[in-house]
Amino acid sequence: MPRFPPAERGLRFFTVEEANTLVASLELEFARIAAARAALGPVVTALGPGAAVAVLEEGDRGPPGREAEVGRLRGLAGEITSAIERLNGLGCLVKDLDRGLVDFYAQRGDETVFLCWQFGEPAVSHWHRVEDGFAGRRPIEGVTVVPPAFPN
Repeated sequence: MPRFPPAERGLRFFTVEEANTLVASLELEFARIAAARAALGPVVTALGPGAAVAVLEEGDRGPPGREAEVGRLRGLAGEITSAIERLNGLGCLVKDLDRGLVDFYAQRGDETVFLCWQFGEPAVSHWHRVEDGFAGRRPIEGVTVVPPAFPN
């Protein structure tokens, strides 16, 4: 597999080994995202979903007397956004926060495919065609993943 993409595409292509060197960083960032998302629920409830959306999407100040909650909401949303930006900055693509899915561009022969990792997996051990998505995941031939002795 090539180490770098064709210049005209501007994409980073990964080998399985290169993708696997990032798994520890992926786990750390997804743990941060999960913690921020868990803390977000009570703040959204306190503000009300409509007000929370208005604060985040429209720049609304929020309900009077709820400045602390508005600040917390913005801070948590910023933490999530920053984590996603850090992940995407590594050259991978965050596909689904709920499932913890990340794809890496790769070459399989002449075909561009995605190497696929899901939060909780000890290594990148699956791939799928770009058009197939997660439902088309297949094991990477020759990659054996030993589950951790003490799963999280």
